[in-house]
Amino acid sequence: MPEKPRKLLPALYGGAIMAAISVIPGLKFVNCLCCAGIMLGGFLAVFFYKNDLKESSPPLTNGDAVALGALAGLIGAVLTSILTILAMTLFGMAMGSGFKQLEEMEYSNQLPPEALEMVKWLTQGSVLMGFIFFVNLIIDPLFGLLGGLIGYAVFKPKTPPVMPPPPAPGM
Repeated sequence: MPEKPRKLLPALYGGAIMAAISVIPGLKFVNCLCCAGIMLGGFLAVFFYKNDLKESSPPLTNGDAVALGALAGLIGAVLTSILTILAMTLFGMAMGSGFKQLEEMEYSNQLPPEALEMVKWLTQGSVLMGFIFFVNLIIDPLFGLLGGLIGYAVFKPKTPPVMPPPPAPGM
């Protein structure tokens, strides 16, 4: 019996698409629509996998779609985090300059010193990068999985409609 194709390459494509949508300025706003860019990556992973299936291969199952979406989400989370950290390193920490502006504002003396210290701690590079990775590691596989299920609903094998049996003669 022929085996199914490997899932890693289609998931890698889907994860790379997720990362590109999540990192490219302007394009990242697609994720404001219920993480549509992340779900698109899971959907496209199923699409690429479906294209690799041959006629003699076992059909696409919902388990395949879930695995592809979640794997694409994990790959997307890692790639998004790496690209975000790289962009922050290359182009400067925007949060650090934002904190300086917060200190210079006229109402900053109304904030408790503990709140200012917490903001300063959160905007440190390592804490912020760790938080970004943690959030991506939760959100991307979850919404990639949903995109994979949507992909399964679109690309699942079509079954012919079941015809009711003819009525018995004499009834």
